[in-house]
Amino acid sequence: MFKIKALRCKDCGERLKGRSDKLYCDDRCRVRYFRSNNQLHLIKRGVDQILHRNRSLLIRMRENMKTFSTNSEDRAFWLRRKGFDFNFHTHVLTLHDGRMAIMCYEEGYVLDGNGVVPWLENQERVQTLLTT
Repeated sequence: MFKIKALRCKDCGERLKGRSDKLYCDDRCRVRYFRSNNQLHLIKRGVDQILHRNRSLLIRMRENMKTFSTNSEDRAFWLRRKGFDFNFHTHVLTLHDGRMAIMCYEEGYVLDGNGVVPWLENQERVQTLLTT
């Protein structure tokens, strides 16, 4: 007896009707299957958004140093109010004086007591570290 293989939807398992190369019942199943199998992509995109926001806030802080007070705690509070997430960074550099510069791509800050100071050293050093 000759049997025809019944194709099933990748998401819900229902029997497929129509084209022989069809994989899903409808768009709803296709989207649900894609989203359930791409959680890692969503996590990576979320982390990347946080890193880019942190970088843009560090740039704004560095460019507007004259408008900020000289108190490093005020800068840390400003960053936090604007949505800076201190848990996310790309790498850490050791400075010549032993302090650590916490970096978001090529922008960074140095911890100073309870506050932050923008990192203003030679940008070429970061570029060489990022390319190696």
